[in-house]
Amino acid sequence: MTEPEAQLVKKIMNGDDVAFKVLYNKYFPRLYYFIYEFVRIDDIAENIVQDTFATFWEKRQTLKEDMNVSSYLYSVARNNCLYRLRDQRYRQKLFTSGLAAPNELNQNLRALDAIDTSVLVFNEIEQIVDRTLEDLPPQCKKVFMLSRFEGMKNREIAEELNITTKAVEGHITRSLKIFKSTLKDYLPLVTYIFIS
Repeated sequence: MTEPEAQLVKKIMNGDDVAFKVLYNKYFPRLYYFIYEFVRIDDIAENIVQDTFATFWEKRQTLKEDMNVSSYLYSVARNNCLYRLRDQRYRQKLFTSGLAAPNELNQNLRALDAIDTSVLVFNEIEQIVDRTLEDLPPQCKKVFMLSRFEGMKNREIAEELNITTKAVEGHITRSLKIFKSTLKDYLPLVTYIFIS
């Protein structure tokens, strides 16, 4: 876990709702895209992620400062999603609405059940991301970090680095190809990296 995340967890443990909002804003899109891979319905994916953050907040006093936040949140989101996919009322709602076929739900259930959200996996992902970032050409690395980790728009990156928007797009495309290769074994846990 990064140092700022450890500080956020410490503040959240003490009931700081501003720190919670910072963590929420950072992880909501990541968890949403992860869950959406399995449920493919916006409002249900959002509800599962909301439930995940509600659990995090409710259990804040039992958290540890040095916890791996990614692993914890993905594990809770995964379990919440598995619960929904196993719930007969939920399944019936999807069947009758025509949003999913029984075999599709069963495939998604099996795929999600097989995903490892342990701390070891997230530590490994972090190491791969760090190594991959280090191997990127310097300008490519800057652009990618500003885009994916700082949340800046292409136009803003172009202005900040004094390059064209097309150049920004090219750097992002190049970076994404490299990340897709190095992280292929960890999709959909890292889908957020590939979302523009």
